[in-house]
Amino acid sequence: MSQLEELTVEESWRLAAGAQVSRIGWTGPRGPVVIPVNHVVHDDSVWIRTSAHSSMAEQIDESAVALLVDELDPDTHVGWSVQFKGRAEILYRDSQVPDTIKSLHSWPAGARPLWVRLHPKEVTGRRLVG
Repeated sequence: MSQLEELTVEESWRLAAGAQVSRIGWTGPRGPVVIPVNHVVHDDSVWIRTSAHSSMAEQIDESAVALLVDELDPDTHVGWSVQFKGRAEILYRDSQVPDTIKSLHSWPAGARPLWVRLHPKEVTGRRLVG
């Protein structure tokens, strides 16, 4: 039987930085929304690219969001999850984005000219160990 253990904030950031896919959630006009996204971690923020006319771009600027990053193995029943909670900010100009993260490309095709920055107020993580 696997056991849950709490991760430190530092370990949570490290694990999230090593992953490429996460899920972001917010409350939209029709209720909760959760979608998968590609992300990058830089200077205590999580960065995401999005298209100009996406529901994310239209709904989350200056809104409360949660982002979940995880890695789970269904065969061994071990893994980890990290959750970030805070406010999202939409950045419209590349000049507002650090050069070191401009190489982030979303897996889906199409232009993603906008950036979402999440500077979390809360970072929590848990590990499931066998």
